[in-house]
Amino acid sequence: MNIEAWNSELSDFLIGNNIVLGLYLVLGVFGNGLVLFIYLVRMSKNSDDRYFIPSLAGIDACACVVGSSYALALNLLPVRFPGDILCRALWYFSQTTTISGGTLLLVIAVHRYLKVCRPFIGKWSLKVKRLVVLGTVAVAAVLSIPTIFFYGEIKVTSDRYSVENTSLVGYRCGNKGSAGALFGYNVFLFIYAVTGIVIITICYTFIGRSIYSKVMTYRKSLRRVNVVPRPELSVSTVSDIRRSKNLENCATNDKNGDHGYQEQPIERTRVSSNFLKPPEKELPKHIKRRSHELVRANIPAMKNHFQHYKYSYMFMTITVVFVIAYLPRIVIMLLESIFVQTFWLKSDSAIVGLLFLYRLYILNHVVNPFIYGFFDVKFRHEVKYLIWRRKNKPVQPDSQTGH
Repeated sequence: MNIEAWNSELSDFLIGNNIVLGLYLVLGVFGNGLVLFIYLVRMSKNSDDRYFIPSLAGIDACACVVGSSYALALNLLPVRFPGDILCRALWYFSQTTTISGGTLLLVIAVHRYLKVCRPFIGKWSLKVKRLVVLGTVAVAAVLSIPTIFFYGEIKVTSDRYSVENTSLVGYRCGNKGSAGALFGYNVFLFIYAVTGIVIITICYTFIGRSIYSKVMTYRKSLRRVNVVPRPELSVSTVSDIRRSKNLENCATNDKNGDHGYQEQPIERTRVSSNFLKPPEKELPKHIKRRSHELVRANIPAMKNHFQHYKYSYMFMTITVVFVIAYLPRIVIMLLESIFVQTFWLKSDSAIVGLLFLYRLYILNHVVNPFIYGFFDVKFRHEVKYLIWRRKNKPVQPDSQTGH
């Protein structure tokens, strides 16, 4: 048994995981590259709502390249990892891109909150936005520095295989620092992530309340405009009918030369049946017609609502996906730093499952282009135009500002 055979034995059961990582890499690079090209080249650069999308796509593309490549290297070379410097560099850049993505989502949430809930405070200038993006990357780069000291090339030996009575020696990339220091760092990252999630949740809660309040106000005004009350006939209505009937009779008598007043009786049964009792079939038709008109009036209103707030809904969706994909990584990192010696001493199937959850954060960077395509009609049209090269020109940038 040599080192190559030992390495192959350890990496063979991770083939399925490697296929998933390969898909992450291809789809992430292609999708985010397409986003960068369309938003920077094909679309207007003056949109306030779309400004952060290219920055987020650039971070996502880097995360897919670094994260997927690093994970593939760990899977394919479990005991033959090529060098201490490469290990530290990959860990550092992987951590930087991940923290950058999460921090930028926090910045976007604050920006959406100010835009929707506090529109009169002041619009962020282009310079401020650039500084915010650069500051986000700088903060992530600083927070990732400890990984350079905690991770590196580790010497491992095999208790099962040996050459000439000497145990096989291999090298892998992993934790080589103090267990206590690593645990403290992971706790800090956990607190940082939870704090960011809480702030994001608060921002989008206020945004949701503001949107809901505006929608309810609009619906009330819509009902007042479209619903015309139909007064029911009452006893006073019958009295009015009697008086009008008597006046008509008096006028007729005057014309005929009869100046005497003769009251003509009104048939109570006919008045009662025709006026006091509402028709049984007419009222349901009226209600049905009114409801149908309200539904028809609400359809364009709802379309206008989602068009107006589509970017807020889009970034909400991206944030939810990020939280779902990133939390397993944080939890596993905490457990790994607590049970340093025993955490990975599990069955092959358990290790495959843990590695899938640990690297699920990469999926967040892969699916974001699909979320852009779902919410942004202009982006979707541009993608169709680039892929199928239609002769007709793509739609012009939407003039209606979304929130």
